[in-house]
Amino acid sequence: MNLKPDVLIVGAGVAGIACALKCQENGLNFLIIEKSDRVGGRLGSIYEGEYVFDIGFQVFNSSYHNTIKFLDLNQLDLKFFKPGAAIFKDDKFKIISDPLRDLSQTFNTLFSGIPTLADKFRILKLKNSLWKYSIEEDKSRDVETFIFLKEYGFSNKVIANFFKPFFAGVFLEKDLYTSSKFFKYVFSKFSRGLASIPSKGMQQIPENMLRNIEQKNILLNSELESITNEKKIRLNNGQIITPNKIILTGKSQKLITYESVKYNKVKTLYFNSGELPKYSGYIHIFPQEIFINNIAFLTSISPLYSESNDHLLSVSIINDSEISDVRLIHHVKNRLQNIYGFKFSFLKLFSIRYATINHPVNYFEKNFKFLADKGIYISGDNLMHGSIEGAVISGIKVIDELKKELK
Repeated sequence: MNLKPDVLIVGAGVAGIACALKCQENGLNFLIIEKSDRVGGRLGSIYEGEYVFDIGFQVFNSSYHNTIKFLDLNQLDLKFFKPGAAIFKDDKFKIISDPLRDLSQTFNTLFSGIPTLADKFRILKLKNSLWKYSIEEDKSRDVETFIFLKEYGFSNKVIANFFKPFFAGVFLEKDLYTSSKFFKYVFSKFSRGLASIPSKGMQQIPENMLRNIEQKNILLNSELESITNEKKIRLNNGQIITPNKIILTGKSQKLITYESVKYNKVKTLYFNSGELPKYSGYIHIFPQEIFINNIAFLTSISPLYSESNDHLLSVSIINDSEISDVRLIHHVKNRLQNIYGFKFSFLKLFSIRYATINHPVNYFEKNFKFLADKGIYISGDNLMHGSIEGAVISGIKVIDELKKELK
């Protein structure tokens, strides 16, 4: 292990891994330190018993072209959800799909009764207008997503029954107060790409990114204890590292900056069942439910999420109610059995306080800087936009900044 690296990267989340890959590409020796026993940060999975439990329902969008450059897609073996969603309304499911990519559901989409004819034209218009969307190039007025959709002309019906529950599952907030610029970015990605999961869980993404990095360059279970005035790093085990440059990623940024990063939270409940419902290839969304926002039947997309002869599903809960976990599990289980008509067994709950970056109106008006102090840099999706792709872009950009100082 090199205790005097050119670059010390604190945190082995996606941003930190992208930093490491760019260091390797530019001939800089580096060391990554990570306080947990796995890489990936907020992106990852727990392998427990016969199941793969992603840490919250997560997907990888196939249009994340910067991230894809760092991946071996053959090894990753992405499995894709069908485009659109199955919406449970008035005790039955209705499909809203992309007829250009899902011809089998064109009839259901056209006659679902959720979007009006004008809504359908506006969705196509929005899709075309955002095909090459860039937040950096968008000089329009930023407003809450809900206001943007109203001003664009969408009906209250399609906003309430599609946009709100679908994008609540992405933003992890139910009122769509998220920046319209971030909405446009996410909408453009869903228009161009498909939501997917690696066949063996989301943990495979950071591990796949690290496939060509030697183990000696990664130090797990090692927490940064302090940074001295001489830019020396002391770890919790007493080791001293004296790097030339330091990059703080994720929540380690708070060691050098007072900029507060706000997060949205979520609870994810996992259940198994012996059966699969109709439309299990889609994400299911629930505009009329008190607690359930969206459900994914993961083994319908990738059977490797369960080694048993059963089916694994995740249920995302965004409601801020103070209901106890015991009551929540009981309520959700009963609702699942009433909705789908067969039995479910509870397996696991994740209560995730730091799930997604909160993007209020004018979030992107901030002057984000990667150089926080002489010789100390920061990187993370909060400096770009809250996504896997945003984390990777931040890792690329911070090394570009660092190289300027080295020259």
